[in-house]
Amino acid sequence: MTAASDPVVAAQPQRYHVRQKITPFQNTYRISLDAGGEPGALIAFAKQKRLAFKESFTLYRDESATTPVLTIKADRRIDVRSAMTVSDPAGVVVGVLRKKGRASLFRSTWEVEQPGLPVVLVQERSLAVALLRRFWGLIPYAGDLPVPWVFHFDGTLPDGRPALTHTRRWGIRDRYLLEVQEPQLDPRLAIALAVCLDAMQKR
Repeated sequence: MTAASDPVVAAQPQRYHVRQKITPFQNTYRISLDAGGEPGALIAFAKQKRLAFKESFTLYRDESATTPVLTIKADRRIDVRSAMTVSDPAGVVVGVLRKKGRASLFRSTWEVEQPGLPVVLVQERSLAVALLRRFWGLIPYAGDLPVPWVFHFDGTLPDGRPALTHTRRWGIRDRYLLEVQEPQLDPRLAIALAVCLDAMQKR
């Protein structure tokens, strides 16, 4: 399947809903097209094994988990410097997601590297919320509870143009709205980023 024929790439508008569900052994993610501000057609489904030594995700076409559309794999055992390589089913690299360790000490920061496109810097919008989240995680037992506030990420190109936004919606469950604003940014790479932002957010 080519990128041009993949509905994850060709879908318009470039707005997606990402919903996470936590279970005892794995987390699941459902990525849907936007339909008037609400989740519409399911276009990708992912499972993440909990307590895995290496982060590795496979995104499938639907919940039957029979047709893969993307793989996301870390280049090392998880730490704050991990790079996540995103590939299509044929093994062609779509791009690389790289967490910036030093910058992420205070505000989670990522780089999105796509061939032929300048690096997109993705950073948590609010420093105050970022610091509150870190303090919350230090409270005994509180770190295992849902984060009681919303947080957002903005992705920008080196010239300051917006590339994407990733917004957590209010509620107990993890629900996000992903908007891809840069026409040249592969939506598959942005969707992979959205999954990683949730899966690695508490680390």
